[in-house]
Amino acid sequence: VGRLIQNIQEHDRIVGGIDDDSTRRAIELYEPVLTKGRIIPMTATAAEITKTAENTLRDLQIAAANQLALYCEAMGVNFYDVRAGIDSLKGEGITRAILWPGAGVGGHCLTKDTYHLERGIEIAGISPLDYPKGHESLYVLARQVNDFMPVHMFHLVLQGLNYVKKDIRNSKIALLGFSFLPNTDDARNTPSEKFFRICSEHGALVHVHDSWVQEYSGIRLSSAIEPVLTDADVLVFMTAHRMYYTVDYDWVKRLMRPVPVLVDGRNVVDPDVVIQTGFVYEGIGRGDKNFL
Repeated sequence: VGRLIQNIQEHDRIVGGIDDDSTRRAIELYEPVLTKGRIIPMTATAAEITKTAENTLRDLQIAAANQLALYCEAMGVNFYDVRAGIDSLKGEGITRAILWPGAGVGGHCLTKDTYHLERGIEIAGISPLDYPKGHESLYVLARQVNDFMPVHMFHLVLQGLNYVKKDIRNSKIALLGFSFLPNTDDARNTPSEKFFRICSEHGALVHVHDSWVQEYSGIRLSSAIEPVLTDADVLVFMTAHRMYYTVDYDWVKRLMRPVPVLVDGRNVVDPDVVIQTGFVYEGIGRGDKNFL
């Protein structure tokens, strides 16, 4: 989002034709446009697999970080310490690149391409998949982990409210960030919607702030943050918009109800700062700081 022309000119282009002639003509079309990228020719089916597999692998990497974050919470440790240790292992032929956990995955591609890749086996009809019997695909399981993260955010809300002896019903939740990507208005398949609906179904009063997304079917959005925070019991970060990193938490605490809960789904805040300010903190992967 926001980098279309740059991506067209600088990214490598996968070109898959139905025969050699169509592949060659497609290469002729793309070559004058590229400024840095190169052409990678292959069959049409291989090109489709490349596209869906790239997004599927990205989703798998995110799920691995999310799963590890859930482990760290359960064991009372800081995911970000563990991540730094893993990421430090570098050398010739060695990489331990690890992504960041978060409140969920959205968008048009990552949320569907796993299923397109799986369906490709059936469409090809060449050979049945040789795979451990009775077990789900690793990729589909990863998709389920990422789909679970808004539910986990709800569980963190319940955990924080339980600590301050409040019930989810009739609690006001200030949901900050509705787009699935920070600093854009792209809300396709946003995990914020799933979180919104779960909280609403349990009787919470959810108010949404987003300075980028102007409207979304069936959900009222506010571009003004103060009325969303006023008299809220819980503040929830679902998207890491840049403006959220500069919030004055003394001001926020004065707006919210006594003993406010802050649930961070995107590692936006320093837990020590907000805890010292007087918030009950809950964060993905922060087993060392979460209030139980």
